[in-house]
Amino acid sequence: MKNIVLLSIFTIFLFGCSEDLLDGTQKGTLKGSVRLELTNEPLANVKITTTPSTQTVYSDEEGYFEILESIPIGDYSVKAELNGYVTEVDAISITELDQIVTIVFEMITDETLNQPPTAPQLIAPENLATDLPNDVILKWSSTDADNDTLNYRVILKNNTTNEEIEFPDLVVDTLALENLHFGTTYTWQVGVSDDINDEVFSESSQFTIRANPEYRYHYVQKEDGNFIIKSTNLEESIYITTSIHSSWRPHKNNIAQKVAFFQTIAGQTHLMTANLNGENPQQISQVPVNGFRPDVMDFDWNTNGSQFIFPSFDKLYKVNYDGTGQHQIFQTPDGQFITKCAWSYDGSRIAIVTNNNNGYNAKISILDGNGNFIETIFDGQQGAVGGLDWSITGDRLLYTHDVSGFETSNYRQLDTRIFIYNFNDQTSTDFSTLSDKPIGTIDVDPQFSPNDAEIIFTNTANDLISVKSIYIVDLNDAEYTRNLVLFNAEMIDYE
Repeated sequence: MKNIVLLSIFTIFLFGCSEDLLDGTQKGTLKGSVRLELTNEPLANVKITTTPSTQTVYSDEEGYFEILESIPIGDYSVKAELNGYVTEVDAISITELDQIVTIVFEMITDETLNQPPTAPQLIAPENLATDLPNDVILKWSSTDADNDTLNYRVILKNNTTNEEIEFPDLVVDTLALENLHFGTTYTWQVGVSDDINDEVFSESSQFTIRANPEYRYHYVQKEDGNFIIKSTNLEESIYITTSIHSSWRPHKNNIAQKVAFFQTIAGQTHLMTANLNGENPQQISQVPVNGFRPDVMDFDWNTNGSQFIFPSFDKLYKVNYDGTGQHQIFQTPDGQFITKCAWSYDGSRIAIVTNNNNGYNAKISILDGNGNFIETIFDGQQGAVGGLDWSITGDRLLYTHDVSGFETSNYRQLDTRIFIYNFNDQTSTDFSTLSDKPIGTIDVDPQFSPNDAEIIFTNTANDLISVKSIYIVDLNDAEYTRNLVLFNAEMIDYE
């Protein structure tokens, strides 16, 4: 009886311990193969082990493995392991001598068990939202059970033109859109990928941008090294042009319902027009705008918006609003460049600033509406001269002059002031002194307000690098108080 008990304990010890190597005298053979479940292609170097332990082997290039005559009679679990794949375990039994057991493992990759991210939920703007500004921030959310890194793709469709724009490879769940088209409805959708599963898409959502507010102020800023044009109601600003091209000297015409400006195209400066929202730009000038420093040059509409005048070197051109009918109406007799031009409200007179190729030896001359010379009202003084804007009645003309007389190759101005020339008595009034221009600053680009009751202009330090700002002065204010209108802005147009 004692021997029977000891035999039972030995049997339990032999077959119950999972990691003990069996070494019976009656042994069988295990053969098998390892395949990829989805394609049935063989997998090599798969580690094959048994419990209880017998022998460790690896599958060959064809996916086959063999434990030859090494497995004692008994019950076993057989494990297949390969990095990057889900471990597989199967059960076999060896019941007799020289028995051959065959097993096939079908393995799947670890990624097969990976769950896809949830379909993105579109948070903002709300579906069918209307009257939005043309700068919109899109927001959405998605989660991933496996904490995989998520990659987003936003698809934006302009419902008016059917144009689709994609924003791929986004790693955050927000996207800022700028300068969207006014009065336009957009449809958007978000796709998300974990780079393992197929891309998952959100439902589509729509939003509508408000109509163009058609603000009365236009101005210029520097962005990415180029001039850009914005319009404002003094509370918010909207883009009219982008920094793809340098655009400056905006002039709005309320009758034409267009904004005109200079723009650099393929290295040349041209006169352009666009809709009030900046869309549908059109080149108007057929010859480039050339002369002394295009950034200080200027052009003008006639009042009804049917024609422009613009300079190029020593010539003044007139052209129709659609770019047709361009012709020369004036040429300086002394070869001086024409830098500024301004049309009177009634179209009967044109004021021009002429100067040499360094910007000096300046004159202000008056022509009739057809370009015939009438008179010179400013001549023979050193220093930069600019400005030019007519009062509605045509009895006054704004211009600027650097009274310091300073002249240098970089066209630095030290004490530029605004003057009001009165045609009735042929006198000039120093408006900048009346309005207490700060010492060390210059006043440039003056313009009468639409009702002639104010003068709006740019002021900046005379160091060539300081920020420019727009100020306005009420001519009915006995103190001529300067009121800041816009910071970091220049070349104001107020219509």
